[in-house]
Amino acid sequence: MIVPTHTPEEVWREARRDMPALWNKMKGQMGRVWRTLRLNKDLRKVPQLFEYRSPKGNNWLVAMWLTKKVVHVAPFVWYRGADGLYRAARIVEDGPSYHLSHHLLQRYGERFNSTADALVRLKEFVRENMVFVAESARNANAVRVGVTQGCLFGHWLVPDQLAQLTTFVDHGRLYAEQRAQMERLDVVRAESLRSIRLPGEVQPWDMPRRA
Repeated sequence: MIVPTHTPEEVWREARRDMPALWNKMKGQMGRVWRTLRLNKDLRKVPQLFEYRSPKGNNWLVAMWLTKKVVHVAPFVWYRGADGLYRAARIVEDGPSYHLSHHLLQRYGERFNSTADALVRLKEFVRENMVFVAESARNANAVRVGVTQGCLFGHWLVPDQLAQLTTFVDHGRLYAEQRAQMERLDVVRAESLRSIRLPGEVQPWDMPRRA
């Protein structure tokens, strides 16, 4: 179980151990989402968000993006740190995962949602920015992640496996070089959402494969 004193790396490792239970829970939900999509095409490309508390006591927010031929799934685990403030992590089994600092979520809230309810702000961030596309500068250990509403900046904690993202900058406040990079990342992000797979198939970087 994730506890407030866990480091980002400990949160990541605990969440990965919890993913089989999450996957088992979400299989049925994905089927229901797909059936709903077939009846209501207005839901396509509208992010859906589902909450789940695992048997180990971990809190999950699972975002689903519905396109014509596939359901994209992005799981985020969230918790309160020792200071009582919210943090989260986007967990990926076959690729890099990303831990989101409280400062990042605070900066996001200042730009897009100033509500006093931090959990509401976190849910909005997950719903609107579930698709991550990253570039890294290995010589400086820096990581930049493009999302729908801006750019996330941080550094590697575990090379190529876990990044700590510490701040959020919206598109309007990026420097010229950063805007150029964001445009490249936006192209990659849009390409990742193309409907080229069979109905109901999950991308391997979204959720764990069954043993």
